[in-house]
This record gives sequence, structure tokens and C-alpha cells, in this order.
Amino acid sequence: MKGLFNLKKANLLLRSLIFLMMTSQYSFAQTIWQGQHHSYRIILSGNMNSYQTDSLNVSIPELDINKKVVTEIKADSLFFKNEMYGFSFKGKYNQEKTAISGIFNYYSIPNAAVVLKKEKEIQPLYFAQHPKKPYPYQVIDMTFLGKSTKLTYGATLTIPQDKKKYPLAILISGTGQHDRNYTYMGREFFTVLADELARKGIASLRVDDRGIGKTSGDFKNATTGDFADDVDAQIAYLISDKNIDASHIGLIGHSEGGMIASIVSARNKNVKFMVSLSGVAVSGLEMLNLQNTAILKNYGFSDKVVNKQMEMYNIMFKAVYDTKASDSVTPVLQLKLDQWIKTQDSTTLKEIHMWGGREKDFIYRYGKDAERKWYRYTIHYNPQDYLPKIEIPVLAVNGDKDIQVPAQENLESFKKYLKSTDVTTKIYPDLNHMYQHCITCKQSESKEIEEVFAPEVLHDISKWILSRYKK
Repeated sequence: MKGLFNLKKANLLLRSLIFLMMTSQYSFAQTIWQGQHHSYRIILSGNMNSYQTDSLNVSIPELDINKKVVTEIKADSLFFKNEMYGFSFKGKYNQEKTAISGIFNYYSIPNAAVVLKKEKEIQPLYFAQHPKKPYPYQVIDMTFLGKSTKLTYGATLTIPQDKKKYPLAILISGTGQHDRNYTYMGREFFTVLADELARKGIASLRVDDRGIGKTSGDFKNATTGDFADDVDAQIAYLISDKNIDASHIGLIGHSEGGMIASIVSARNKNVKFMVSLSGVAVSGLEMLNLQNTAILKNYGFSDKVVNKQMEMYNIMFKAVYDTKASDSVTPVLQLKLDQWIKTQDSTTLKEIHMWGGREKDFIYRYGKDAERKWYRYTIHYNPQDYLPKIEIPVLAVNGDKDIQVPAQENLESFKKYLKSTDVTTKIYPDLNHMYQHCITCKQSESKEIEEVFAPEVLHDISKWILSRYKK
């Protein structure tokens, strides 16, 4: 009986070993194949054994898609599809079986040439301009307390290698809540800028906005003025840290960040230079008029529709401007819109999409924005309150295809109000608001452009800063 027991035990052990070998094989078969088309990652994951292909999954994180697929694997080719969601892929393995090259099809990603590469884990979106390790400069992630704001700031300090003296730029992002890298559609605008600056001998500090990353605070109820206070707190920290050369601090602000840079440069004597990238230099009311007119024209609306639409918009903007910050503006907007609609014919209202209940949607959406403290603050922004007080060197640039902050009017305003004798302005051809070379230059095109930051602008920024830096 003892011998029989041992034999059974041995058989059981052998079966267990075989099972473990099989499951181990299956676990090794669990793979991730990842590709990218513009701003979209395409990720195939699961068990690649041909007899278990029903376990494969495709995700497109940027479109919130994560679905099972029907897959066929034959020799050196692979095909998968999901009929319900309308996407498919057909490709071939390379000789080393480390990549699959093929064509991916989806409604918003038609006939896309994609290479799926074998990865150990899911990778973030990547663009060629993103710097790769090892970096030829120091990168220090940190947190610090803003004494004046009582907020904790999460930041990255980038310092040129083996330098004790250097100019230092604080990078200030535009409208919306952003991480320290100023990431938009996977593109890290400030990471690329910091890389360029450091390679040229210029340090930089990039900081998470309020309420994101490692920065505390309430972003929702903050204004542009509060963000300017954040920059003052960041300057104070840099000056207090004896390990940092803060003798030549400057500000580089993009879009609303340019407005913030103007506010801080007008009042903080520790700022030695300012760079405005598509910064706002006109009044809040004028900015809304310029911006919305440019966007409507960019979408191809006729002059008649644009003029009539802007007639209505400007009535709304003025209503917000005239309403006290402590009062609700939505009832005023409703009254003004009702009065204006009564003076218009039905054909006009249909052309500008203010018909059949859409006027109610407009009031709801616009009223929601207009009630915000941030909106009330920015609509009352007046460059004359700040620009004449700036006495430091200023570089102000724009792309000529910028429809968010139109170039001509804003740069003319900088030149009009700045009293500094050292003011440089430049308009770059064929660049959009995010400093990408564009074709249609619509806002939606940004996600299709591989470029993160036009090299000629990066070059000019660093060259200009260094020309104003005296050791």
C-alpha cells in the first residue's frame, strides 16, 4: 500500500509540474504590442497563442476604447477586428517577431500606417522631440512651500550641467489646468522647451498648476491673479534656495501664461527678462472679440454669418463685463439674448444656430463659463495696468496662423504700451497657437501634427535670453 501511495503521489506531482509548465508558458505568452498614430496609442494585449486569440484585447486610451477583438494569426501575418466598434488591423511580423507593421482602420483613424512593437508594459505617448535619457543636464523633481500662498508646489528644476551661474526661466502655462510639462494631447510642450534651454546653458523651473500633480490648491475657483501670485511664490522660493543661482530670473509664458508674466513682471523687481509666447496684450473684451472672430473665420463661415454671430457675442461679452462680480450674470445674459433675438429674422437665427432650442443650450453653456471667477477676472484685464510698468527686456512672439491669440493685434499692443527700450517682437509664418507648423491650422489639426514645438522658435528664445544675460 505504501508503494502504491508513493506512485500516486509521484503521478500527482508530475501532473502538477506539467500544469505549472503550461501556465508558465501561458504567462510568458501574455504580451503587449503597442503602436502610435499621431495622438493615439493602439495597444494589443493578451495571449498570442493562435488557439487562444479570443482573449486578445485592443485599447485606444485617448478615445476611451478598450474592447475584445476577433483575431487571426497565420504564419507571419496578423489580423484583428471589432465589427461593433468598427476598427480593424492587418499586418505582418518582422523577421525577429518584435514588431508588426500594418494598416489600422477606425472612423477617426482611417488607413493609418502603424507599427506595433512588443513592450513589457504600456508606454506613454511619444513624440520625436521629447528628450531621451540620459540627459546632458540635471533634472531635479521637487516640492516646496509657497510662503505667501501657503500652497505646496510640485515642480521640476532643470539646470545646465556643471554650471554654477546661469539665467533661470520660470515656465508659465496657458489657459486650463496643466501638469508641469504642459502636456497637451501627449505632447510635452515645456519638457521640450526645458530641454532646449538646458542644452544652451539656461536653467528652468516648470510647475504643476493648482490642484494637479503635486501642487495643492483649488484650481476651479482661482483667477489669473491667483496664478500670478503662484509665480511670485515660485520666485521667492528660488531666491531663498542657496543652491540655486537666482541672480537672473526671467519668465516665459504661453497664451494666458503671457498675461501672467506681464502681471508679475510689472510688480516683481526680481524678474530680469520676459518672453511672451502668444501672450495676451489686449483687453479682455477685445481678446474675446478677436479670438472668436478668428475661430469663426477659420471654420469657413461667410462674412455675413461671422458678423452677425459676433454682433450677438459682443452683446453677451459686454453684459458679463458690466455685471458686478458679486452678482449672477446668467439672468442678465438671458434677458439680453431674448431682446436681441426679437430683432432678428428666422433665417438669420438659423444661420447662426440660435433656433429650435439651441439658444437655451447657448445660455446654459456660456452662462456656466461666465459665472466663473476666472472668467470675470480675465474679461476685465487691461494691459495698460501692467505693460507700461515693465522696464526689463521683453521678447514677444506669435505664429501667424494663431486663431487663439491673433498675432498682429497683440504684438502691436505690446509695442504700444511697453516702455522698455529693449522690446523684440516677431511673427512666425505657418505656426499655430501651439507653435506647430500647420496646414489647415484648425484647432483639431494639432493632434495630427507630430511636431511639439517649432525648432526655430526654440532657437530664437534661447539665443535672445543668452544675449541679455550678463554673468
